[in-house]
Amino acid sequence: MNRALLLMFVILMFLYTTGFQADRFVTSTTHNRLKFALNHGAHDAALQVVKSRLAEGQIVFERGLARKAFEAGLKANLQLNEDGTPYARTLLQAAPVIVFEDYVDDDMPEVTFPYNYVRTDQRISKTLKGPAVIFKVKVKLPRTNGFSYEGDVYKTVIYEYPLD
Repeated sequence: MNRALLLMFVILMFLYTTGFQADRFVTSTTHNRLKFALNHGAHDAALQVVKSRLAEGQIVFERGLARKAFEAGLKANLQLNEDGTPYARTLLQAAPVIVFEDYVDDDMPEVTFPYNYVRTDQRISKTLKGPAVIFKVKVKLPRTNGFSYEGDVYKTVIYEYPLD
């Protein structure tokens, strides 16, 4: 009887650790895919500049086009439908939400580079070496079991043109 209980305990521990490992794998994969998508989306957004000002040597972002390019990058890289919801049977279960966006460019006379960009309300602090686009996205983590973290993860991306 003792051996049977010991064997049951070992099997339950094995199942628990396997489930925990699978949950960690899904969480780290979600973080990696989200960061990859944010980097590509921010790159696409940073390419949306006013051409006439670029000819003068200034980088000024077209904010509306930059936002659309960022959203299109997220949709392509996170497998999202046109309305922003994830495809069926993909890693995400809820639509990502852009909670913050900002632009620092040559159209802001109070900014000289290097520029200490600080937004305490968003917990963002970085020394920018050139014009930049800043986005913060909230995503609900997928749950694989009842012990999984049930909440949102926030990711910030800053894509800048370093003026060296």
